[in-house]
Amino acid sequence: MTPANSPIEAFLRHIGALSWDDLVTGYDFGFLTSLEIQSAAPGAGAAVQRLRELEGSALKTFEAHLWAACAEAVGKTPRPGSSRWSQSQDRWREALLREALAVDSTTAQLARSVERLYEQVGCPEDMLTMLKPSQRWSGTPATVDPAAVEQFLKRAQNTSRRFGAAS
Repeated sequence: MTPANSPIEAFLRHIGALSWDDLVTGYDFGFLTSLEIQSAAPGAGAAVQRLRELEGSALKTFEAHLWAACAEAVGKTPRPGSSRWSQSQDRWREALLREALAVDSTTAQLARSVERLYEQVGCPEDMLTMLKPSQRWSGTPATVDPAAVEQFLKRAQNTSRRFGAAS
């Protein structure tokens, strides 16, 4: 499989269309740029149009415009700790794990990808068994159990739900 060129490409390949919740959390985790969100944002409401039109110094207010567009489209914006946020976080985690499993050719490469994901998105308790983190002070590299990654993804696929989609 040809590797995805960006997190958004990996998400679209492995999960499907981005919901508003996915756009908000993807931006917060640093997976999405403002331009990617402006291009991918669904809907035609006034707040969405204002979001799409931002450029130059007006991009300083991008996050506020993103929240307003999300609230306009689906009624509210996901916040860290909320169930909608957690579910979107899980979808990002699943997409990027699936991408890593599909394209990383060695367990060392997979371990680096999983460790990066742990650091960027966090690690729920049911992911703890798949990775032994690196110990930079001793030079010990991260190790991963590919079977545990596959098992996690099987569970994730059976429980994945989509919130934050515009009606």
